[in-house]
Parts: sequence; C-alpha cells; structure tokens
Amino acid sequence: MSINNLIAFAFGIVLIAAGYYTLAAGSLTLAPILLVVGYCVAIPLGIMLGGRRARSEDGADEDRANSSAG
Repeated sequence: MSINNLIAFAFGIVLIAAGYYTLAAGSLTLAPILLVVGYCVAIPLGIMLGGRRARSEDGADEDRANSSAG
C-alpha cells in the first residue's frame, strides 16, 4: 500500500462521514454531492492508486502471476 492510496481512502471516508452528517442535519443538496464524490471518486481513486505493485528484482512475482494449475 502506498501513502497516496491511503490518503485517497481517508479523504473518501471523511467525505462520506460529512455527507451522512449533513444528511442527518437536513441538507438535501450538499449531502448527496458529498456522498457521490466520496463513493464514486475518492474510494475508486484509492483502489486504482493501490493497484501498482513493486516488482522484485528476480522476477518471482511475474513467474507466480503467469503460472497456472493445469
């Protein structure tokens, strides 16, 4: 996990929490915007940023990914 995806996840959680808080307070315009941005932008961004893996120098990760049981 890189620091960038952790920041994106944390930002998404803050946006979602703020969205639910404003929804409970009665806001029908700001709450959906915060929730959509949190769920549809920040969390997927955190997933995409975490998708990159560091490769080892001997290529063991590549060999393991290309092997099949059959």
